[in-house]
Amino acid sequence: GGRNSVGPVLFDVVGRPIASVEGFRYSDTLLGMGTEGGTWSYENLYEFLIKPRDFAPGTKMTFSGLRKEEDRLNLLAYFQTLSASPVASPQ
Repeated sequence: GGRNSVGPVLFDVVGRPIASVEGFRYSDTLLGMGTEGGTWSYENLYEFLIKPRDFAPGTKMTFSGLRKEEDRLNLLAYFQTLSASPVASPQ
């Protein structure tokens, strides 16, 4: 659960459609990705975490990204803890 803050709630983010959390104001770019059927797969989250503005040009996200691969992988592993039924991580 939780509530939206600076970003949308991250509970069950893996596998969720992009820009689908009620009550959060997404950029037009992310809304378009969600409308086109995009989901927050591990691969998409990994690319987003490298540099959000490259993944989603026009995003309102001010976070510049995580340079270290280890940091990105650790964050993706943490996302698994934010779900009652986590999506299996890719090998």
